[in-house]
Amino acid sequence: MAQGGAYFIGKNELLGWINTTLALNLSKIEQTATGAVACQLLDTLHPGIMNISKVDFNAKNEYDFINNYKVLQAAFLKLNVDKPVPVNSLIKARPLDNMEFMQWFKAYADARGGCQPGYNAPERRLHAKTGDMRGAAGAARHTISGGVPATSAPRRGGAAGAPPPRDTSARAPPAKENIHPGTAAGEPGGKPVLGTRSNVSDAGSLITAQRQELQEQVMELKLKVDGAERERDFYFDKLRDIEILCQTPGLADIPVVKTIERILYANDEAEAKQAMAEAQAQYAG
Repeated sequence: MAQGGAYFIGKNELLGWINTTLALNLSKIEQTATGAVACQLLDTLHPGIMNISKVDFNAKNEYDFINNYKVLQAAFLKLNVDKPVPVNSLIKARPLDNMEFMQWFKAYADARGGCQPGYNAPERRLHAKTGDMRGAAGAARHTISGGVPATSAPRRGGAAGAPPPRDTSARAPPAKENIHPGTAAGEPGGKPVLGTRSNVSDAGSLITAQRQELQEQVMELKLKVDGAERERDFYFDKLRDIEILCQTPGLADIPVVKTIERILYANDEAEAKQAMAEAQAQYAG
C-alpha cells in the first residue's frame, strides 16, 4: 500500500518532495511544525477545500501553530479524512513527529495521483493570512505541470490565480414541474408540483451546514481543552520543581523557604495570601 511504503522515505527525499511541490526551500523537517505546510499540501490535492486566508505561513508561536492545525482539521472534516492530527506533539517541532506526519501526507498524495496540475504554490500563498513564507520561499514561477510556468498553465478549478471554485454542493437544483402525462402545465386537470425537490434540497443543505459548524465548534473546544491541559501541566511541573528545591538539605530551614512552602501547601487562597502578607511584612522592614 502506498501509505506503508511512504514511511520508508528518508528525510532528504521527503524535504525534496515538499520543496518541489510547494516551491519552498526548507532545510529541516521541523520547519513544518507550524502546520502551514500541511495546510498547503492538502490544498494542492483538494482545491477549494482549504481556507488559505486563515493559514499563517509566518507563524512564530504555538498559539498560531494551533490555529493553523484548526484550519487543517476543519478541511479534514469536510473531506471526511479520518486522520488524527497529533497537534500537541507537532507544535513542539520534534523531528520524528513531524517527519511521520509529512510521510503520511506523502502517502496520501501518492494515493490520489499527486497534486493538481497547474497549481501555483507561491501565488496561492499570497492569499494567506500573512502572505508568503518569509525566508523559505523557492522559485516564484513554480507549478506542478511538468515545469510549465503558472502563467501559461491552463486554469482549472482550484488553480492558483483562478477565482475560488464555487461551492455548488449547497445550491438547490432548479425545481422541476411534476406534470401528469398528457397534460400541460397550467391546463385544467394538470397538477404541477413546484418547489418540492427544491425544499428538500434546501433543508438538506441547511442540515449539512449546521452539522459542519457544530463539528468545527467541537474541534475548537477540543483544541482549547488541550491547550489548557498543557498550560496546567506546565505550571504544575514548575511548582513541583520549587517543592523539590525547598526540600533540599541546607535550604529547608531558611525562613523564606518555609514561607514558600506555606504558600505551596495552603489549603485555600486566603491562607496563601496570609502567608505572603506575613513574609512581605517581615522582609519589607
